[in-house]
Amino acid sequence: MNYAIVIGIDHYEKKPLSGAVADAKAFANWLETKGGVQKENLKLFVSNSEDMLVSGPEIDIAIDKINRVARNNNETNRLYFYFSGHGIGVTFDNTALCLRLWPALINHCISGLDYRTWFTNAGAFDEVLIFFDCCREHDTLIKGNSPAGSWNLPIGNRNPKVLICNSTAYGKLSYEVIIDPPGESKSETDGLPKESASDKKRGAFTTFLIDSLNGDADSDGTGQITALALKDHIRNNFKSHAEKFKKTQDAVADTLNGGDQILICTVPVILPQFNCEITFERNSNVTLYGPNLEDLWTGDVVVGQVLQRNLDKGFYQLKDNLDTTVPPKNFTNYSPKTISYERF
Repeated sequence: MNYAIVIGIDHYEKKPLSGAVADAKAFANWLETKGGVQKENLKLFVSNSEDMLVSGPEIDIAIDKINRVARNNNETNRLYFYFSGHGIGVTFDNTALCLRLWPALINHCISGLDYRTWFTNAGAFDEVLIFFDCCREHDTLIKGNSPAGSWNLPIGNRNPKVLICNSTAYGKLSYEVIIDPPGESKSETDGLPKESASDKKRGAFTTFLIDSLNGDADSDGTGQITALALKDHIRNNFKSHAEKFKKTQDAVADTLNGGDQILICTVPVILPQFNCEITFERNSNVTLYGPNLEDLWTGDVVVGQVLQRNLDKGFYQLKDNLDTTVPPKNFTNYSPKTISYERF
């Protein structure tokens, strides 16, 4: 049985966000429609401008209720825990998740590490999947509150497989972006509308994550997305996704206790019309070379022009044929199903 806690907070008193609530709702929708979580097993917490919802205790109450139900379930139990909002990097493996009254109350945060420990100690789950779409800049003043009760005492014999995905590296920022801004071409899978096909401000990571779970992370075309496949997809492709929006952000994914083996979901096997989009930043003549340095394409280009190609796995090179002072750009195409974005 699958269970989920999903949190999205925009309405901070001093540092409001724009896309965290929309991200949380979008991820909750994916969980219900494609992630195998029944509505009664999903608890969604989102902020609004009229009350102090998402203050802390109600999250613990919801988690404790799920723990009690799942503990009595003899099926394979999975917990999704998703957070979108402000975050602070306490240590390399602990992110403080900022709640509604932060930063007016400087430590109005929960400890991502302590809550992960609670989930693994609960004796309720066989798989735990954690997604944090928030900054991880270090702040020595922030600690992050622990769950109430005996969260650090193991119950039972379950030792869950764990997947942990952070939207950015420790000490770094995480960004909201305008999805499909004017002048950028949309990268939609043929016949399958993508979550990123939106004109709203959203978290760069969550839009990428949902697109990944909808099929982009199925790099081998097997119709299955495992935790290992998602890890590899994030490592190989998220940075270029962020660069499409002129952001420097590199997400991080890790697994524990054999978490690579988690089968997250199955997807239709659909190949995109193209899997590499190159945006030119020069007026020149350019050649795209293939893995064996064969000439795949040569042409005159202007600033802002976009070239879309279907490339096999392998190493590629872009070369400016007119300006010899410009070094060639080398890049890797990791998958025929994954769309990568390059600028040259």
